[in-house]
Amino acid sequence: MSGVAITGASGYVGSAVTRCFRAHGWQVLELGRRTGNFDLGGKMALDWSGIDALVHCAWDFGLKRWADIERVNVQGSLRLLEAARDAGVTRGVFISSLSCFAGCRSLYGKAKLAVEPEAARIGFSVVRPGLVYGDSPRGMMGTLEKAVKAGPVVPLIGDGSQPQYPVHEEDLAELVFALCQSQKSTAEPIAAASGEAIPFRELLRRIAARHSRKPIFVAIPWRLILAGLKTMEGVGLNPPFRSDSLTGFVFQNPDPHFEVAHQITSFRAFQ
Repeated sequence: MSGVAITGASGYVGSAVTRCFRAHGWQVLELGRRTGNFDLGGKMALDWSGIDALVHCAWDFGLKRWADIERVNVQGSLRLLEAARDAGVTRGVFISSLSCFAGCRSLYGKAKLAVEPEAARIGFSVVRPGLVYGDSPRGMMGTLEKAVKAGPVVPLIGDGSQPQYPVHEEDLAELVFALCQSQKSTAEPIAAASGEAIPFRELLRRIAARHSRKPIFVAIPWRLILAGLKTMEGVGLNPPFRSDSLTGFVFQNPDPHFEVAHQITSFRAFQ
């Protein structure tokens, strides 16, 4: 039986990937804080016996300062990848983000960008998912669902024209599984989504329709929202939408390509 180690296995993406591998008959070693056997910012005394592949999903989203992000997320990821390489684990996937691209402005994107080359160097594939969703969404899509269901008025970031690229959690997991089965990694990061560019306003409208709602959109300048988020964070509050996430939302990858992902597995359209 093949074995895979999955970091952040209790997180949104990690749990979907875990379910997928188990459904395909793989033995899964769950790594994370909840299981008490892995911490990006702590020790990594890992037992790699029986592990054929690694999927690195873990990320500490609670950090706001670049020094902390670099120390925990970047350096922790690099140490993990080095440990896997030294243990002879030659197949794997690093879960990056569509927010990650040359010239990205968000700290999240820059941190992912700092890890991608090391993952590729040891022979792992790099996957950049779009906006992940499912029947019980968490993460960003979960936040948007809550906003739509909270009341009749839904705030809109700017004019709501920002393109969004949804990817179903099961389709993303199948892509990751296929890459871990392959003996070859891809040369470039793989953008993972259905490929349809859905304007933010239309995305919210479709989410609302699922819950039989017809929201009233109120446009708010993104710079005003950014100032408010930074003020909240500056006094120690934790808003549901981080200022760095807004930066990544506003300054997106201008030209993502999904052809490679679509050659490996199928992606359903967001309805």
